[in-house]
Amino acid sequence: MSKQQKLAKKVAQKPALQPQNTITKTSGLNPTFLVVILAITTFIAYVGAFKNGFVEWDDQHYVTLNELVLNPTTANLKVLLTRIVALNYHPITMFSLAMNVIFFGKGAASFIITNVIIHVINTLLVFKFIQKLTEGKNIVAFLTALIFGLHPMHVESVAWIAERKDVLYVFFFLLSCLSYLRFREKSDSKWLIISFLLFVCSCLSKAMAVPLPIVLLLIDYWQGRDWLSVKSILEKSIFFAVALLFGLISVNVQAGGDFYGLLTMQAKNQALSSPPFSTLERIAYPMFGYLKYHIMAILPFGLSNLHPYPATGTGAANPKYFLAIAFFIASIAVMFWAYSRKKYIFFGWGFFLVTIILVLQFLSVGKAFMAERYSYLPYVGLFFMIFYGLDEYLQKPALLLSIGGFLGLICLFLTTQQVKNWKDNFTLWSNAYNNYPFDSGILESMADEYGRKAQYDKVQEFAEKALAANLQSYHTYEVLANVYGMKKDIARSLQMYDKAISLDSTIGNVYFNRGITLAESNPAKAIEDYNKSLSLPSHDKEFKIRGARASAYLKLSKFKEAIEDYTYTIENMDTNPATFYTDRAVAKYNLGDKSGAIADLQKSLSLDPSNQVAQKNLKLILAEK
Repeated sequence: MSKQQKLAKKVAQKPALQPQNTITKTSGLNPTFLVVILAITTFIAYVGAFKNGFVEWDDQHYVTLNELVLNPTTANLKVLLTRIVALNYHPITMFSLAMNVIFFGKGAASFIITNVIIHVINTLLVFKFIQKLTEGKNIVAFLTALIFGLHPMHVESVAWIAERKDVLYVFFFLLSCLSYLRFREKSDSKWLIISFLLFVCSCLSKAMAVPLPIVLLLIDYWQGRDWLSVKSILEKSIFFAVALLFGLISVNVQAGGDFYGLLTMQAKNQALSSPPFSTLERIAYPMFGYLKYHIMAILPFGLSNLHPYPATGTGAANPKYFLAIAFFIASIAVMFWAYSRKKYIFFGWGFFLVTIILVLQFLSVGKAFMAERYSYLPYVGLFFMIFYGLDEYLQKPALLLSIGGFLGLICLFLTTQQVKNWKDNFTLWSNAYNNYPFDSGILESMADEYGRKAQYDKVQEFAEKALAANLQSYHTYEVLANVYGMKKDIARSLQMYDKAISLDSTIGNVYFNRGITLAESNPAKAIEDYNKSLSLPSHDKEFKIRGARASAYLKLSKFKEAIEDYTYTIENMDTNPATFYTDRAVAKYNLGDKSGAIADLQKSLSLDPSNQVAQKNLKLILAEK
């Protein structure tokens, strides 16, 4: 054999060089096997949630009292295009809830199952995203996705029906990032367009999607491009324009606006607030939230649907808030140090920071300094940074997989327990009370829940605790007024209603409840309260208020007005109106309409044959003939 032939044989036996972007270079673990494990374990974690129901923690705005969703006609779906719901503009989210009704009915389980399915898909998208970023570090991608899928901080985003917007916006967000990576890989502008369209869908699902253009810049940084160049920024200019638009919409809507008349509102309200915080508190509380998100990523305990601010003026001097400010500054310093030394730190922590900074409560929204749902997407960056760093440090895939698997088992157990807290209103607020037993808002909610259970001593106990914590809440006085009324302490009940109205005179149901309390002793004053209630936003439906007003008119012998209200109530009630037919018969009889009275009494008895008042009145009228 010649030298040339021997050389050719050696070359032929040499393995072909692998391209740089191959995804087969690390653990040898089959990606399909990893995907199956991710899907199964994530689904198992949330099976317990399928038995949960709706909670009156925004579910009523999104589904249970939203006729546009419950009755998804073509006309109602068109209205959803511009409708603001619960101080958010997210038409794709609302469309998805309406689709749930169309395909699966109105039960809570179908909404929760859909949330879980989208969450499982998101978990797989996280795996694919990290796999693409790292050019095949399958273990890092798998563990990042595993903890994302199983972490108990994400239960709020998945098991809470109203948070469909969370799982949905992240679904489009991750697809947009993957499309952008494909654009970089193929240099085909088609994929940039697809990435942009998916970004728009993400923004139409939840405004938290607006940081995506900065995430795309971070992807450029990770892949070694000149990420802050004019060219890179201009390439994403349309992304930034859309982000600005949806950011402006969100701020306007959260402040109670309708974005200059382009959108429509369910009811006038606002979420942006200006609590009476000192300058130090305005800095300290967002920083403390930033620290808590990090702590709870590692130690996910003390979970609650509400993490309230400390009582005003009591918190910022606590050393933990100065520690939080120091931690924030230190984390930024570490990021800058890592910029050219440890790219995974700058990228991972940067991903976390840019996706959470807008909800760190520098602009205060609601009554909480943090919310678990806000961690849903940002934790991808933290988990990536942790597992990439461990992989780089340990250089032992089997050990890394063991550590990550152990953490996954812990998260799986904690998540199965946390989904139980979202079973119903009572379990939700009981859990919050266990974590924050002195917060007035949580104490109020506990009083409300005991009220639904008709445990009035408990209602009074928790309402009085809430009043001791906060003398300025109209709702606490309203709750106490209601319970005093149930206990027939009319004087104290009216005193509490008066105090509630003095604190907030814009709540219709307070006037309605005071009217109910006045109905026996002063029906004329009760009618004034019913009229006021009808002119204001109220939890009570109009037919309920008019039914009560009809009874007051009857007591005052205003029979014509009584008949009008009884008729409206009968036509609009969704329950048995037998007693209203009986009472309308009295009004008709007194106006000389005996035939109408007989017809109403007969109708009442057809609905409730045991109605003795109707039986007696019918006999009396028939005896006159």
